[in-house]
Amino acid sequence: MQIIEGIYQLLTPFPQFTIEAAKEIRSTIQAAPRVIKGLPYVLPYMIRDGGDTVLVDCGWNTDSAYESLEAGMKEHNSHPTEVQKLVITHVHPDHYGMAGRLKQLSSCEVVVHEEDAKVITARYFAPKGLIDEMSKFMEKNGVPNANSPEMSRGSMGMLMNVSPVPADTQVKGGETFKVGDFDFEIIWTPGHSPGHICLYEPNRKILITGDHVLPTITPNVSIHSQTSGSPLSDYMRSLELLEDLDVETVLPAHEYEIFDLKKRLREIESHHKMRLDEMEKCVDAGGSTAWEVAGRVKWTTGSLSDFEPWVQRSAVGETLAHLEYLYEIGRLAKVIRNKTHYWLHV
Repeated sequence: MQIIEGIYQLLTPFPQFTIEAAKEIRSTIQAAPRVIKGLPYVLPYMIRDGGDTVLVDCGWNTDSAYESLEAGMKEHNSHPTEVQKLVITHVHPDHYGMAGRLKQLSSCEVVVHEEDAKVITARYFAPKGLIDEMSKFMEKNGVPNANSPEMSRGSMGMLMNVSPVPADTQVKGGETFKVGDFDFEIIWTPGHSPGHICLYEPNRKILITGDHVLPTITPNVSIHSQTSGSPLSDYMRSLELLEDLDVETVLPAHEYEIFDLKKRLREIESHHKMRLDEMEKCVDAGGSTAWEVAGRVKWTTGSLSDFEPWVQRSAVGETLAHLEYLYEIGRLAKVIRNKTHYWLHV
C-alpha cells in the first residue's frame, strides 16, 4: 500500500497465520479496531526514491513471510534483491527474523542500534545459556517449579524462524540518512527493547515507530534475565522525546496508521498510569512476588493461568517492569526472602 509516493507499507504474516488471513485482518481492523489474541502480521516499510531502496523491518524468516514481502515489493516495482539498506527498529524475531535471508539475497547494509546489536549474539548466535539464566530468573521472582521449565524455554522455539546476521552499521540515535529526496533522522527510543529506534522524516512529517507507538495496543515493556536498569522508565522518557515532533502520519509496525500522535501518546501514558495503580493494589500487605502480582492483574487478553508459557513469561516481565518503576519513584519497597524477591508497600 502506498502511503505517499516513495513510501510503501508492506505486510508479512506471523508464522501461525496465512498470508490471506493476515491481509483480511489488516483490511478490516482499522475500520473496526478490536483486541486480537496474538499478532497476525508485521508492517515493514519500503522507502524507494532516486534509485535508492531501503527497507524498515522485514518479518519472520518463513517462506510465507518472504513470499508476502516479495509480492508486496513487486506491486511497487521492486524486489528484495534491490534492498540496499535494511533498518531494524529492534531485533525481536518479527522485525529482524528475515534479516539474514535478505542479506544473502541483496548484500544490503543491516542497520541496528548498538544496544540491540549486543542482543543479537546473546539471543540468536549463543542462546544456550539463556535458558539457565531464565530459570534462575523465574525462581527469583516466585514462579512455581511446575511452571518454570516451560516458561524458561518459552521463546526458544521461535529461533527456528530467525535468520540472524550481525549489524553492518551500529547507530546511537541522532544520525541522519538520505533515501533519494527523503531525509530520515534516527531517534533512540528504548523501552520495548534496549535499542529500539524510530525514524522521523520532518519534510513529509512522517514518523516510523516500530513497536514504540501502536494504535490500540501497547508494546510489552519487560524486565528479564538480561535486562539492566528500568525499561519502563526508559519507555516513558522515550515517549516524551516524540511530544514536540511535527508529525502528521505515524507508521507503526502493527495494526494500522495513526494520524494524531499527541493524542496517542497521552493515551499510552494514561494506560501505564492506570496499570501502575493496579499493580500497586495487587501487592498484598505482607509483600508479593512478581508471579503473584501478575496473577492478580486483569490482562486484556485473559488471565495469567490461561496464557501459553512464553506469554506468561512476558506477563511476569511486564509486571516486573512496572513494579521496578514503582520502586524507583518511591511507591513500593523490595526485599529478598530465601532468594526470592518480594515487593512491599512503603
